[in-house]
Amino acid sequence: MAVRFLLALALFVPTLAFADPAVQKLMDQNHWRRARAVLEPKLAANPNDRVLVRQMARVLHVFDELDAAVEMGEKAVKLAPNDGDAHLVLAEAVGDKAENANKLKQLGLAKRFKKEAETAIALDPRLIDPRIDLIAFHMQAPGFAGGDKKKAKALVEEIEKIAPDQAWRAKLRYAGYMKDSTVYAAIYKEAVTRNPNDYEARTAYASWLMAGPWRGSAAEAESHARAALAIDPDRTSAYTLIAIGQARAKKWDELERTLAEAQARIPDDLSPVYQAGRICLAEHGDGARAEKYFRQYLAHPPEIGTASHAAARWRLGLSLEKQGKAAEALAEIQAANKLDPKFEPAKKDLKRLKG
Repeated sequence: MAVRFLLALALFVPTLAFADPAVQKLMDQNHWRRARAVLEPKLAANPNDRVLVRQMARVLHVFDELDAAVEMGEKAVKLAPNDGDAHLVLAEAVGDKAENANKLKQLGLAKRFKKEAETAIALDPRLIDPRIDLIAFHMQAPGFAGGDKKKAKALVEEIEKIAPDQAWRAKLRYAGYMKDSTVYAAIYKEAVTRNPNDYEARTAYASWLMAGPWRGSAAEAESHARAALAIDPDRTSAYTLIAIGQARAKKWDELERTLAEAQARIPDDLSPVYQAGRICLAEHGDGARAEKYFRQYLAHPPEIGTASHAAARWRLGLSLEKQGKAAEALAEIQAANKLDPKFEPAKKDLKRLKG
């Protein structure tokens, strides 16, 4: 996205600031807490920098601060009305707000999303993300709101023509709404064949393969995860996938090395540790080992978009219960329920443990 933005910027506003590369890299790597920490003082010093405003709109969206994200997106569009990426971040914030709105507001927000996404494409025809967003819109929205399944299919074909290296993303999105899981294997294989250096393609395929032995071997999944790790060792997903495979195979020494390496590279995202604990508990019934990993995970704030502390405390409680530590288990699940009263698994197990 940064490259496309720079090209558009050169055409429309040649005298203004380029995208902040430090912030953009953190965003691309899903280091959202770090991105926000770097971005906030920069934006405070330059509140009308159109690029920083656009980046903050995206960060606020990821933090699920949707009202603030929409407001910041509106400011981004006002500062740079000819920037397709500014309209895109506004569209995506409005779209998510529509999904969480009451029915009276949903229709207006959905139409506004569609307008902003289409504007983004009109301003920068090379943009792929608004097209993928519109595929979802057309597959979900009723006709009176502007939804059109034929247009969704046409958008997939359009992406195939203008950005074949990204077509796999569009095809997966469309297949998901069509509930056609038979095409997934071919799409993932095409993705990694066309784009061997695409981190997301590699990790997405590895994750899909790991869902069950009927999809492929553990060795094949690990090979794609390790290929992704070689592409970018400062992102978390590849470490997480490797850790899951090693935990499943009970390769404890290898797992510990993977977790140590991941934490050294990415100390603020312990998703590999959490997933190792989940496998130990759910697949091996190893409460003691799972407890160790969940306590380690709980020692740091979770990265945005990863398992919450409520989820970790709930699983820690189950790990303690597995070891016969009933009182400690109850305390942890109560803590999980207090952290997030809407977290259904903790509510269910709290009721069960209280009898």
